[in-house]
Amino acid sequence: MAVVSKAQLRRIWVSAKELEIDEDLIRTIVKNLTGSDSISGLTKSQAGRVIDYLEQRKGNQPGLHMASKQQLWKIQQMAKELGWSDNPKRLMGFVKKNTGIENLNWLAADMAWRVIEGLKKVKQREDRKKDAKG
Repeated sequence: MAVVSKAQLRRIWVSAKELEIDEDLIRTIVKNLTGSDSISGLTKSQAGRVIDYLEQRKGNQPGLHMASKQQLWKIQQMAKELGWSDNPKRLMGFVKKNTGIENLNWLAADMAWRVIEGLKKVKQREDRKKDAKG
């Protein structure tokens, strides 16, 4: 397995700085994208994934798959269905717990999909509770 190069490490940190991402957030992004707790312990392919994500955030690679408007809309709609509209911190806590990302606009498509599926499961549990009571 090829280890991350010095050039890749530099590119990750420079991109993070350009995007005004602090060290904690870049580590969270790396963890979410690769499963690795260590940036210097990434493989070349994992580092490439992180770099692609950061470049896409800078707008340099519009073809990468960020959460679509439809996905973001669906997340908001499901939050309304769950009665979370009056407490946006609840949705953001759910999103952060499941993705490590603190802003819906930073979600990649696969992360948004995970959030939607998670919200569906919460909704199903809520519906089962209501059925059991009623």
